[in-house]
Formats: sequence, C-alpha cells, structure tokens
Amino acid sequence: MSNLRELLKEEYKKKDSIVTPKALMTIVEEVMDNLMHLKATSAAAYQVFNEEAETQGERDSDDVTVIRRPVIKITELWGKTENGDREIMESLMRNITGPTIEAKIESVNKFLEAQAPPPGEGDISRIMSYLIFLDTFASIINDYGASVSGFLFEAFLAALFGGTSIQVDDPEQVGARPGSLPIEDVQLAIQSGEEATEIVPYSLKVLRKNGVVHGSFKNIVDYFLDPSEERKTDSIVYLIVIKDADKKEKGSGFGSWNGKLKFYEFVITRENFLELIGAPKTVPVYDYQPQTLKQQLTQRILNQPAAIKGMPHFKTMDGTDIEVGTSLPKGTEVLRLVQVGTEDVIKGSAAKLYSPEQYKTVTGKFADVPDIDRQVFAALKDTKGYGSKAAGGAQWSIGHGVYTANEYYKGEIDLDPVVLKARAEDYTQSLNASIVALFNALGDLSDNINKYFIGAKDQNRKAVGQLAKQNAESLKREVNIAVKT
Repeated sequence: MSNLRELLKEEYKKKDSIVTPKALMTIVEEVMDNLMHLKATSAAAYQVFNEEAETQGERDSDDVTVIRRPVIKITELWGKTENGDREIMESLMRNITGPTIEAKIESVNKFLEAQAPPPGEGDISRIMSYLIFLDTFASIINDYGASVSGFLFEAFLAALFGGTSIQVDDPEQVGARPGSLPIEDVQLAIQSGEEATEIVPYSLKVLRKNGVVHGSFKNIVDYFLDPSEERKTDSIVYLIVIKDADKKEKGSGFGSWNGKLKFYEFVITRENFLELIGAPKTVPVYDYQPQTLKQQLTQRILNQPAAIKGMPHFKTMDGTDIEVGTSLPKGTEVLRLVQVGTEDVIKGSAAKLYSPEQYKTVTGKFADVPDIDRQVFAALKDTKGYGSKAAGGAQWSIGHGVYTANEYYKGEIDLDPVVLKARAEDYTQSLNASIVALFNALGDLSDNINKYFIGAKDQNRKAVGQLAKQNAESLKREVNIAVKT
C-alpha cells in the first residue's frame, strides 16, 4: 500500500480535516483488518460480478448494487502453514462454518438460499467471507486447466480448514516409503469434538460428469503398508468433485459445465480395499435347463445380454440345435437357456491388477484373519499390478456407478455467475450503505492509482489523477461515516 499511503499524504494536508493523513491510513488499515480480517498484500485488484458493464460514474451513483470485494491472490502457499498468504485466506475462511466438508457445503448453501437481512443489519465480516469464498472457488474451478485447478483446490481446502491442515506435495512430508509417491493430496484438521481435532488424509479428484477415478496401485498398496507416524491413520478419504453438465439437446454425451459442483466422499481401508480397488465383476451364469413349454414359441437367437449374445434360445433334449424360425408347439420338452447363478470374474481394470489365481490367494489370506494388519496386507505385493513395469505402474479405477452411490453423496454448490451475482446484490443491500460506499471508494481509488502510475497514457494521466483525488475525498468521507472514533 506504499503508493496509496504517499498519495493520501500529498492530498490530505488540511489542518482542520476531521481525519489526518496518518489517522486516515490507520483507520483504513483497521477497517481492512477488523471488518474483513484481511491484511491486504495488494490494493491493486478489486472486482464485482457486473464489472463488464460498470463505469466509474455508475459506481459513484446511488444505484450501486454490489460491494467491491478484494480479489484474493490465488496461490499454492495456502497449502502451507505459517506464511502471510495462508494467514490472509485462513482468517477469511474462518467464517465458513462447519467442522466437515459436508457441513461446510451445507453452510454455503444456507448462505446462498437464505433471505438477506434487512438493510443495514447485515454482518459485514460474514457476508464478505462467504462472497470471497464463492468468488475464489469459482475462479479456481473455472479459470484454470484440470491439473492446475485440482492443485489450487488442494491448497484452497487446506486454508479452508486451517490450523495444521496442509497440502501434501512432497513424499517427505508424510514419510512415504522409498520409491512410492504419496496418494494423499491434503491432510485436513477435522474437528472431531467440541475442542479435539484429528488429522485426516484426503485424496482429491475434480472430474467431469461420469468421470472415472484413477490411481497408482503400487502407491496405494504402499500407503497401507507404511507404518510412518506422519501418515496419521490407516485409512484414506477420497473426495470426488464433479463438474456437472446437462445432457445435450441433440446427440449423445453432455454439454458444457452448468455451474454446479457435486461432492462425493468415500473411505478406503485395508478391510474394504478389495471391495473398491480392483473388485471382480459379478456376472450372470447361464445354462440350458429342461423345460416344458406352456405356450407356442418360435426358436430365435438371443442378442442380450452380452454373455448369451448369438446363442439359440432353445435346444432339443439331446442338445441338438433347432433351426431359427421353427415353431415349437405348447407342451414341447426342450432345453431352454436360463440364468442359473452368478460368478465373480477378474476383468476390465481388475485384470491389470490381479490374475484370477492371485486374487483367490489374496482373498483367502484376508478371510483367514480377524484383522487385516500390514503383514497380511503385504500379500498384495505379490500381484502383477504391484510389480507392473508400465509407466506410472498399473492403474486402479473406480467408475461413477460406484462413487455416486447415495451413501457417498455430500451435497452440491451452485457457482453459476448469474446465481452468485444475484446473491451478492441481495446481501449488499443488507449492509450499511456507508460500508458499501467505503469499500467501493477504496476499490476505485486503487484502480485509478494503478492507472495513473502504470496504465494511463500521457494525455490521460491528468484526468486519471483527478479521478484518484476524487476517490480519495470519497474514501475519507466514507471512513468518517463508517468508522466512529
């Protein structure tokens, strides 16, 4: 804020002013600290949802509908403790209530759905926190590619939960086994009681609708074999964030993101590992069984399901094929193809991890003990998935049909710009008018100072400077109104 400080010192030297230059800067800093819990590192960037149409004149009118909010510097430093960027974001996110991810989603939705307080009765700290949360989250999800978006989301989540929560980007942080990479992306300090917290490891996946969750088989096996204290727990939570999309009106597939994020969360342990990672497919088993026809039928070739596609529906009692189109009278004794049971088959992604014999061996060892400890779990090191020489190792996968089960659903958040703009307008009207004017005046002043020193052409510099002076006058006036001595 050095440029702002120097400009204000030059413009406010009047002895009879209500607020002296030094006092004005102190008050502005107190407003930023106390009302927003924000120690600003830059006064350069502010935004509103309707910024594409808003002009300086409109912001100076009585028709201002949205309070200007600081654009927080999005940074990976949020994922690390004890640094200025983390402290700023953590102080803002402290107002997003709820001890768990599901509770925080519910809290955000209550803010979006609730009726805004009457004019002048809104809580500036709470309102700014929720609006900045939504601004920042929408930017992370919408403005970056998939890999960068996922990485920034990890840091954002660490700041949201605060305390000792960290983003994991180095194997040494969690004592990962040599030759293995950490599968946890963050360790979150989750409140487990009124005062107690527990460190919970999370792996985060931001996917398109119907996306598949992938991971390294070797790394996840090593995770459950690793006795390191830094790992904190013998389970791993997978948080799946789906960028929802509506079906296209014509053709197949889905359209672009509709602004909704759906959250799913499931836990993998040594006990349920084989149910989720490389579980066999249960398929129907068919066979020909004797039957007396109760009505006249015609021989045909079956097309569905795939297991019996192309097979004849009927055979004679001695197993001879019956020509397609043959009419079979009521009372005819035949062999009819029917489902006689099911069986587990190692296929698809599971076939990359285990051979049928290996899977049988592992399940047998797991079933023979009451507790699947590390020694028992080590049987998975003898599978082909663990020893795969493929680049990155063999990959396990979990399809959307598994993780979208009702038991794993944690809620959704609508980040549609139209929705967010409407709620920002509603909540702005609930704030004290002088508070809104103060933040908007500070934003305008910041804009024009930067234009004066950086962006303005020589012929426009004087006009921009005059606007900055007017902004400073407005800021002084609004501070005197909003901040009482």
